[in-house]
Amino acid sequence: MKLDLGKVGKWEESLREAGYMSDDDHIIEHTKGDLWEMLSQTRGNFFFTEEKFIFAGGLIGVSNFAVKYSDIKELKLVNVGGLIPLIPTGLMVTCYDPEKGKNVKHKCSVMKRKEWMAFLKNKAGL
Repeated sequence: MKLDLGKVGKWEESLREAGYMSDDDHIIEHTKGDLWEMLSQTRGNFFFTEEKFIFAGGLIGVSNFAVKYSDIKELKLVNVGGLIPLIPTGLMVTCYDPEKGKNVKHKCSVMKRKEWMAFLKNKAGL
């Protein structure tokens, strides 16, 4: 897991402008991947900051999320794909969404998912 330091400043500026990060927060890890919702797939970037797990892909505000590590309730390995999910790169993140007042699930697809799951478990205290 190597962070591209040349891009961090631009990423942080964009994430702050979108309201996903505070001025005091900083990106500590990054990976590219996809977010799966129903049968749709959105390519983008997963950011791991000091405070949050963030997905930014496609249009700002559409299919994006930022969740505090403390709001992550469960992590599970899953498969992703179209009608029959067969690709073993999925990581289901169940977290509390304070705006909706309930738990929501994000199906993330990343390479080295077991490493990212361990990283998130550690940050979330699971």
